[in-house]
Amino acid sequence: MQSSSLLGELVVVALKATTREQDPFCVFRVNEIMKRTKTDYGGGSYPIWDDQVNIPIRHGPYQMRVQVFNKDMSPNHLMGEAVIDLSKVMREKEHDGYFPLMCRGQPSGEIYLELTFYLAVREQWKRI
Repeated sequence: MQSSSLLGELVVVALKATTREQDPFCVFRVNEIMKRTKTDYGGGSYPIWDDQVNIPIRHGPYQMRVQVFNKDMSPNHLMGEAVIDLSKVMREKEHDGYFPLMCRGQPSGEIYLELTFYLAVREQWKRI
């Protein structure tokens, strides 16, 4: 991809969550980019990661898929997921809060994320 298509960078800090499993970690996907947090070994039902990932944002759907997995299971067991609309954080530059997690159509906890968007070139944002 050309660097001129870079709109900005999304900084995601996964702070904590409420889940049902041990040893969780998070995976974040925006279009073709995937990043993951460290595993909170022994985190149990209230994991704390305080881990940051940086995701380049290019033109395309402005959504982020969040998945929480249990590292103890083989293969890694999906504990919950959410799809987050990024338009608010791209407009306001910051958006922190709890996001509900679902698994097989049922609530499975929530995750607290700090989202910050840094614009690469202001002129590109005007075209959106």
